[in-house]
Amino acid sequence: MINKIKSILEDEDVNEYKIIETRTSSEELFLIKKDVDMTRSKDVQHFEVTVYKDFEEDGLKYRGSSSFNIEPTMIEDEIKKLIEDNIFAAGFVKNEYYNIPKINSDELENTDSKFSQNELSDWMPKLIEALYKNDNEEKGGINSAEIFLNKNYKRIITSYGVDSSYEKYDGMIEFITTWKEAEEVELYKMLTFSDYDPEYISNSVKEMIFLAKERANAKETVKSGKYKVILRGAPVKEVLSYYVDNSRAANVYNKVSTFELGQLIQGEEVKGDLINLTLDPSIRNSVYSVPIDDDGLALHKICIIKNGKLQRYHGDLRHSYYLSTEATGNIENFVIEPGSKSIEDMKKEPYVELVAFSDFQMDSTTGNFGGEIRLGWYFDGKVTIPITGGSLNANIGKLQDNILLSAEIENENGFVGPKAIELHDVVIAGK
Repeated sequence: MINKIKSILEDEDVNEYKIIETRTSSEELFLIKKDVDMTRSKDVQHFEVTVYKDFEEDGLKYRGSSSFNIEPTMIEDEIKKLIEDNIFAAGFVKNEYYNIPKINSDELENTDSKFSQNELSDWMPKLIEALYKNDNEEKGGINSAEIFLNKNYKRIITSYGVDSSYEKYDGMIEFITTWKEAEEVELYKMLTFSDYDPEYISNSVKEMIFLAKERANAKETVKSGKYKVILRGAPVKEVLSYYVDNSRAANVYNKVSTFELGQLIQGEEVKGDLINLTLDPSIRNSVYSVPIDDDGLALHKICIIKNGKLQRYHGDLRHSYYLSTEATGNIENFVIEPGSKSIEDMKKEPYVELVAFSDFQMDSTTGNFGGEIRLGWYFDGKVTIPITGGSLNANIGKLQDNILLSAEIENENGFVGPKAIELHDVVIAGK
């Protein structure tokens, strides 16, 4: 099929093209309590094609593009018609012209994963065992779960020199933990992984059962006001992704971000910890770890922010060309260096610690973040109580000169960084 698509493309009036072939084998399993409810296996193949068409209008040069899918069952005439329609459509897309340089095809190594040692179906019982290892409480546990494990093959072929392929694995477990006291409460968790790490799975379940228990015992919220807030869990990654998004070439070019090279992004007088951001395409156990991006650019570890100063932009070929900066390629994993303050030290003075929200949102354009509080703890200097209800509303731009990063780190969902962050004078709308 690849040769057929290439042959048609090379006979057409197209300036450049890109073909991405993906093949995915998957095992899926659905559980109610500890009983298997349904299993499913799938093998799918896709071909995504992008065509680039150069044209001029009113003395301005453009490079339009159009992306579309070709199904493996299509005959040659159908493929030819689809390609011609999309070349025509690309001629109306007024993207400012950008050069696509010649890229050498790289020899790529497959992602190192224990999942490669056996068939996918052989791993499902092991994942179930890890999932339920710490599910041994009487009043609560896993109510339902879904397990997905994929073996992925990707090949990228371009008119500008790329013909590279690699294999990788990715898994996902979604589960709901419940706890029943006077009433029953539920908490949702999604785990992603690319390697077999049973301890990571079982420890995550243990933590979620504990949080469900604490949520069941949380009866009140704090009074409205400003507090020292300690964020833990998924919100930490969401807040710190602000620096990834605002240093992205596409966002700078589109004026979504105002970050400038050499800028001290936290200001001149920082009282807290300085941000150090690195993009790393090969983080262990991350589903986002890949050797090249979809343009065929080889990916490498790169420092973006050092000691609070923006060193470089990052991103794709097109937007990097517009900013006259070297393209790093699209790297999804990011690393934030930890701070010097331990979580234990963060808790020596009154605080509100928040770990679960019903809908936590981070708007990287404005810097606003927050959500409705599902679970946290309030320490008044003497007593710690679980809390629920109320909402957090804050802006990272107003708080970042006094942000403190924990010395403890976590590695989850393509993020390696502080396990907790401490923020001051954060508004909580409570009772």
